[in-house]
Amino acid sequence: MEGRYFESIIASSMKIGTIRTLKELGLLPEVVTISRAEKIYGKRLIKEWRAKEWIKFYPGKTEKRGRHYIKLSELEIASTMMDLQNKIPGNILQQLM
Repeated sequence: MEGRYFESIIASSMKIGTIRTLKELGLLPEVVTISRAEKIYGKRLIKEWRAKEWIKFYPGKTEKRGRHYIKLSELEIASTMMDLQNKIPGNILQQLM
């Protein structure tokens, strides 16, 4: 039973590593606008992840316009963490740690 959960953790880690590698190679953009992130993940999740401090809003180059950006890598890590929380029961996660 724990092996199945361990496989989920490894698969999620591979996903994060792949995204990070693609970003470092310049094949994925590192920043996305808040509105784009909300379209991809939903406003509720962006708000929740920011409250949990899983993601940060970074100021844009022009502060006069008040634009902020979010790092794509942070969004993917937050998404993966949420998936793991939904797939793995808390007591099993504590045992694996």
